[in-house]
Amino acid sequence: MQHVIHGPAGTATFDGHGQIVFTHEGRTVLCCRGVTAYAYGTDIPTTGVVSADVTDHQARLHYATTRPEVILRLTIETTPIGFRLIWSGPPHLPALRVEWQLEPGRPWYGMGERVFQHWPLDRGVVISDPFEPIDHGRDGTLNIATPFWVNAAGAAIWLEEGDGELAVTMNRDGDGLLRITAREAPPPPTLGFDERYAAPGPALVAQVILAANAPAAFYTALPLLGRPSAAPPLELFSRPIWTTWAHYKMPVTQRDVSDFAAQIVARGYPYSVLEIDDRWQRGYGAYVFDSRKFPDPRAMVDELHAAGFKVTLWTPTFFDPADPAFAVAARRGYLIRHPADNAPYLVRWWQGYGGVLDMTNPEAVAWWLSELRALQAETGVDGFKFDAGEANFIPPDAICYAREPRRRYADRYTEFVADHFAYTEVRVGWRGQRRGILYREWDKWSRWGIDNGLHSVLTQALTLSLCGYPFVLPDMIGGNAYQDEVPDGELMVRWTQLCALLPTMQFSVHPWQYGAEVDAICRQYAQLHVDLTPYLAMLIEENLRDGTPLVRPLFWYAPTDTQALHCDDQFLLGARYLVAPVVRPGQRRRDVYLPAGVWRDYWSGAIHQGPVALTDVPAPLEQMPLFERQDEPSGQ
Repeated sequence: MQHVIHGPAGTATFDGHGQIVFTHEGRTVLCCRGVTAYAYGTDIPTTGVVSADVTDHQARLHYATTRPEVILRLTIETTPIGFRLIWSGPPHLPALRVEWQLEPGRPWYGMGERVFQHWPLDRGVVISDPFEPIDHGRDGTLNIATPFWVNAAGAAIWLEEGDGELAVTMNRDGDGLLRITAREAPPPPTLGFDERYAAPGPALVAQVILAANAPAAFYTALPLLGRPSAAPPLELFSRPIWTTWAHYKMPVTQRDVSDFAAQIVARGYPYSVLEIDDRWQRGYGAYVFDSRKFPDPRAMVDELHAAGFKVTLWTPTFFDPADPAFAVAARRGYLIRHPADNAPYLVRWWQGYGGVLDMTNPEAVAWWLSELRALQAETGVDGFKFDAGEANFIPPDAICYAREPRRRYADRYTEFVADHFAYTEVRVGWRGQRRGILYREWDKWSRWGIDNGLHSVLTQALTLSLCGYPFVLPDMIGGNAYQDEVPDGELMVRWTQLCALLPTMQFSVHPWQYGAEVDAICRQYAQLHVDLTPYLAMLIEENLRDGTPLVRPLFWYAPTDTQALHCDDQFLLGARYLVAPVVRPGQRRRDVYLPAGVWRDYWSGAIHQGPVALTDVPAPLEQMPLFERQDEPSGQ
């Protein structure tokens, strides 16, 4: 048995075994291998399609499994951009799993941040269970996750929101598959043992986008992903952000902040915002300065404003049980609650245990905003650096004002931030692509590699851009300097050089502590970033107009170029600049690949006609290989 459904963007052909092949303009671009039921640690394989109701533009299929009582259903519908597929299972089935072949169409991109940020995504093994925003997940999942995958052939998969938990693997054990599991929505946390519960069964709804290539698929998917209609203030792009964290950590004081600002100014560095990080406040959840460490915060903020800084304060959504603010929030019912006693749920986070603001409660959110606004009015601070918000801080059995999957907490959080603050940043996202705020990469370690070091700053910026987050904020230059892992001068320089050609820069480790040479090079590249302001403003306007990312993969204007499709250590800033940062220690020359176009070496002025592989391009410590396009790029 074989059936073909024709849609405006391509065809879907399925057989009696349940395999579906998608084509675009005669090319096979995607293959769904089928669906499997899952219960109690055991696969329940399908044995074939037992019924098919097919028209020209829709099909309804029923799959038999090795257990007669388990029947899986699939509806395929044509859409203007591809197909919409709805899989579902019977009530009380714990989960179903849909399997997509990585071939044809490799390589693959998307899905969001990971600790080991491979580019392309299928270069490494991917495991996300559960698949949701997580703070440093043991399986490598990180804070910005998005259910979107795109391949080089021009096919993309986007999942619609559901109520069940998701899990994802890619190329696990070298299986060549993208496996997406949808679990049955959990029962209410207060459900009694003898109460009846209408279990809905698992469901997974996917939009398949069919296009000519990966960039075309990205543009086609934008109405589904969403894109910003406004941007953060231009000064957050044009001049570096400075933050106290990496250098001062939690002992930070008012004197430290004033001294830090004075050094930035005296050293001649450009600056926009000075972020005062953890712990400026009396206690977590209390929007009052610690008077012992910050005796006169208003005078401090006025002093910083007079020097030309905007000022922001770090804050998460946690409340310290030892601080009076916790009691206020608890008494009013503004914290998520434990089902055993309806008391505030004390959640483990990186600073101990605390209550969590219930972002699903409108009264709680309004109260929290009033606390933040009161602090602004009292001290003059311009905004806040919002931290946390990941799903793992919402226990599965927590009682919230609204019952919904815990991953949606991230969207409520970022929506709140975007609606009320301009000088701000977040580090969490699920479906937050419409929010015109800075999305910060996860806290980087002070190392070189793809393993959450310097190299991953580049690959994470590419990944977030292709997932629809254009306003990328790299984490602190040089990393966070945690414990004994601290950056040396070479790492500091190479990190600064890379970030100078990204949309935003953020310093925290003091560049001048490494001596005059490192100080001078870092200041030079910070000024180069400032000089790019008119170009960055143009790229921001382009993004607001049509969604084109600021940071673009090397293949953006060469989508069939195999070498460009696999390149993980170069990128484009807009169409004009090709950036080839040094991401290995001790390297003073590196190979550079130039895709189709006419390129001028930014430093020597030499002209190169691409596509061409250049070997041993000079990269002394003071120089990052950089090329400027001399012609107009061709379209996708």
